[in-house]
Amino acid sequence: MPRKLFILSLDGTPYTLLQQACRQAKMPYLQRLLGEGSFVQLDSVIPTISSVAWATFATGVNPAKHSIFGFVDVDRQKQFYVPNASHLRAKTLWQHFDDLGLRSIWINLPIAYPPAPINGVMISGFLGTRLENCVHPDSLLPILQRLNYLIDPDPVRAHSDPEGFMKELFAALQARRALTLQLLQSEPWDFFMLHIMETDRLHHFFWNAKDDLHSPYHRDFWEIYKEIDMFIGELLAQLPYDTELLMLSDHGFCAIRYEVELNAFLKKHGLLRFRNGSAQDLSDLDAQTRAFGLVPGRLYLRDLHDREAIEQLLYQLCDPQTQASVCGRVYSRDELYVGPYLAHAADLFAIPRRGYDLKARLNATEVFTRTALQGMHTLDDAFLFVRRHQLHATSKPGLLDLAPTICELLNVPSLPSYEGRSLLVQ
Repeated sequence: MPRKLFILSLDGTPYTLLQQACRQAKMPYLQRLLGEGSFVQLDSVIPTISSVAWATFATGVNPAKHSIFGFVDVDRQKQFYVPNASHLRAKTLWQHFDDLGLRSIWINLPIAYPPAPINGVMISGFLGTRLENCVHPDSLLPILQRLNYLIDPDPVRAHSDPEGFMKELFAALQARRALTLQLLQSEPWDFFMLHIMETDRLHHFFWNAKDDLHSPYHRDFWEIYKEIDMFIGELLAQLPYDTELLMLSDHGFCAIRYEVELNAFLKKHGLLRFRNGSAQDLSDLDAQTRAFGLVPGRLYLRDLHDREAIEQLLYQLCDPQTQASVCGRVYSRDELYVGPYLAHAADLFAIPRRGYDLKARLNATEVFTRTALQGMHTLDDAFLFVRRHQLHATSKPGLLDLAPTICELLNVPSLPSYEGRSLLVQ
């Protein structure tokens, strides 16, 4: 008999940040909840970016099987495109639940756009731009409009109006809370997932405020987490006692020392050239180009014989002040992935050390830069919590393990395609 499962995901929230919040008594409901289950660190995916992470979560397979490799990708004609759910090539959890006759509700998951016509509710995340195109069923649209529901606060605003952007973060969070509490009461469900993207946005633009008592945004930073904590308290009061509860994040976060422009680095070494000296897109590549980059840390090579030389150049890329190496590891795609879409992946993946945020603007002129961004994603230090269950502690869990774990929590069959394992101790 299937069980009910509620998932709360906090995008980009580190395990160590929640530890700090509990240690400093900033999240009392969470602190109490963590005592009722298992709370562990979780590894993300490579490349460490939300669209790839949540595609891996939703399918239980690696990118060479689900075909999402970045927030921005490039097609065979060297044109940029933004991958979404229509590009997924592996069965998703929502499709699996439909096959099993379960009714599921998905709110704000980044990869869930366009919304699928599932048995249940799907409200798309930030890959969607117009609310009218992000809601299934359509009958829920007036409710979202009445709540002033935001798909995503505008990150561009953070550069020019940080105070206004912070207000948008609070408004988006409150609307998601109100929608969730309403749907819990009005909609039948077997599976319910609420994804909070505001934590990721907060960390990108206000990370330094976390520990800076003199920052004008220090109080606001922790007020976001206070709001989340109060919401956790409301959830615990509303969910039936026998409901399974899981919380997680998709990656960690740390402070940025430098943004590192890989395409400027390749140009500096004569490996990337554009016709007429500048580029609008990759169709402007000069015939002498040997390599180009896409975020985060993906490099495409014209000739794989250049691989070793370019790897060595990446390892020699150093902080201009401290001379510390920027790249901790460089992988080839064959070292990371296996699957039918392997050829769509970049040839090399540079994994930065903490503090070095790998970028890839085509027309960047400086290798080491800084913008309004304060925080960057990390491969480690995501978190996983499951109430009333013990988790395997023999090896560090990863996002690939979530799909089979979710199926076991629901007491339904896993798909044979899943590459991970259930983390629940029997």
